[in-house]
Amino acid sequence: MSRAGQNLRTARAEREAARLTLSARRAQLTEDLEARGIAGRVTDRLAADARDSLDEALAIANESKGVIAGTTAALGLWFFRRPLADWIHELLPDATGENKPLEEDHPDD
Repeated sequence: MSRAGQNLRTARAEREAARLTLSARRAQLTEDLEARGIAGRVTDRLAADARDSLDEALAIANESKGVIAGTTAALGLWFFRRPLADWIHELLPDATGENKPLEEDHPDD
């Protein structure tokens, strides 16, 4: 047999092996999809991604407790800035020695 004939026989054998492998994979995929649909797979994947994201967020939060506490305190002070300012103003006397409440309407609210 010539070299070209031998190459053709080898190429056909490789093609047949590839076809059998592809057929086996296709049959396995079809069987898996029948057992558990695409929607179930997508749901599982999204749930796994959400768990991974939550784990990462918790790890970052554990590493940054001081930053989170400082940010929370700053936000709390900012949200309660008017009542705190009114309270401080009531505690401290003005130049005349009297405590005057601040005006009720705040123009920048």
